[in-house]
Amino acid sequence: MDTEVTSRRRFLVAAIAGSGAIASGLNLTLIRSASAWAEAPADAPTDTTRTLARMVRLYYPHDSVPDDVYVQTVDSILSAAASDVQLQELLDGAYVALDAVGAGRFADLDTAAQLSAMTKLQDEGFFTAIKFQVLGRFYAHPEVWKAINYPGSSVEHGGYVDRGFSDIDWLPERGR
Repeated sequence: MDTEVTSRRRFLVAAIAGSGAIASGLNLTLIRSASAWAEAPADAPTDTTRTLARMVRLYYPHDSVPDDVYVQTVDSILSAAASDVQLQELLDGAYVALDAVGAGRFADLDTAAQLSAMTKLQDEGFFTAIKFQVLGRFYAHPEVWKAINYPGSSVEHGGYVDRGFSDIDWLPERGR
């Protein structure tokens, strides 16, 4: 059997298994809804959004992704939290803890102090919860796709075997 096909299969199986685990913790209805990016909860305080958006940017840093994408991601999570008491409590806890652990409001601290505050709180339950809430929403955003050079879905083009799997140009060539 061709080792390249075996490696590809192993990759696809791992990717499918990993995406299933991630998807189980997400509110897929919001991700699939095209209007989810435009929705902003009416009662979400600006400070909360600003603080959590900064945390998300430090968690998933991409210099070429504009700040508004991070804010839209947080707004999407805050919209989901409006009907999920447990998620709302985690977000409130994150907001309070981030402001309490630093020498001032988290959003106003310099990057080094923000990273220090996040490091001190990395074992808190809200970190994992926010990470998985953000992961699917952030990396499903078309602006992020542009920034990381992801071409989008290949289902309508015959799948990744025929398009996209081997078209990256940043890996060194391997002998076949």
